[in-house]
Amino acid sequence: MVSNFIPFAFYIYFLHFFTFGDSSMKILISVCGEGFGHTTRCIAVGEELSKKHDIKFVAYGKSRYFILEHGHEVYETYPDIKLFGNNDGKFNIIKSIFNKEYKPIRAILREMKIIKEYNPDLIISDCKYSTVIASKFLKKPYYVITNQNYPRTHKKKMKCIVYLIRKIMGIMNKSAKGVLIPDLPMPYTVCEYNLTNRNDLIFIGPLIRYKLNDYDVKRGDYILSVIGGFEYRFRILELLSKVAEKKNLKVKMVCGSNEVAEKLRKIKNSKNITIIPITMDMEDLIKNCSFIVCHGGHSTLMEALSFGKPVITIPDLDHPEQENNARKINKLKCGIALSHETLNNDLNNAIDEMNNNDIYFKNAEKMSKLCKKYNGRDAISTIIG
Repeated sequence: MVSNFIPFAFYIYFLHFFTFGDSSMKILISVCGEGFGHTTRCIAVGEELSKKHDIKFVAYGKSRYFILEHGHEVYETYPDIKLFGNNDGKFNIIKSIFNKEYKPIRAILREMKIIKEYNPDLIISDCKYSTVIASKFLKKPYYVITNQNYPRTHKKKMKCIVYLIRKIMGIMNKSAKGVLIPDLPMPYTVCEYNLTNRNDLIFIGPLIRYKLNDYDVKRGDYILSVIGGFEYRFRILELLSKVAEKKNLKVKMVCGSNEVAEKLRKIKNSKNITIIPITMDMEDLIKNCSFIVCHGGHSTLMEALSFGKPVITIPDLDHPEQENNARKINKLKCGIALSHETLNNDLNNAIDEMNNNDIYFKNAEKMSKLCKKYNGRDAISTIIG
């Protein structure tokens, strides 16, 4: 196990002394605001780097407000992609790329203006590729944080679009100072099936908001649902609510939006279900739960495993990145991957399997120990200097 990290350690050591050294810099961190996963790991980056450097963020929508609530200065920008899906849980990649709210040119121009105003020494972009383009135009050095550069799919109707996305990512990442993967190196890489081997990939370990040093894994008494605030995922919350009522299970549901929370309250019948629209106390919710039900977003999975919590993943249909993450979680036996297509029958059985089989908890605890040892916050501080 340790041998997998020896080249990584030498590479980090090399970068520390031959990139930016020990001088203080102005660093601009740009965040994709679709979901909170990119946002939370960028907050971790900002917290670490602000110990030495001047840090400002670029964000939009709920992501911007979330970063402001954590006490950081944020320039407002526009989305360069907007996620859409159908009521059956299917991710609509065509509509996500081509819609009225998707205006990448406007985002690029806005972010060029921000870069000129702030004049950063370095830019870090977490899947906000409009900022990468702006950085290239203005000849500013940048790092890319991502958990995918080569998402795979077996679905024929998706292959052309995924191929195009891969090509664009490749061009963007090629001129970066480095592509930082906030995950464990192989064979424990959760996003393995979304990557291809490249010389510029740097596995830095999980980038989570919380400190793990003093945490001991414990099994709580409730299920934590972290599904997110997209309407097309509401079916999961509705079904989980019914299963919880039938089995008299204690469940806490973080909805990601007030609108989804209010809709869920109208159908909730069990006193054992707690509905939480948006929370600033996710750390305690994760620490004290038994296991997590989530959609398969990378940051949520890394936070769960960092705290030794197994997961039931229900990725959006036709969302290759989430489906690949769920597949690897299943292979690692840290959780159970389900599909929207068979969810009505499978969710009930998966909850029983999780509660009755300790293998998922044991493997999640092993992953937690690895996450403590190979911490992304420490690695990024060393890389940037």
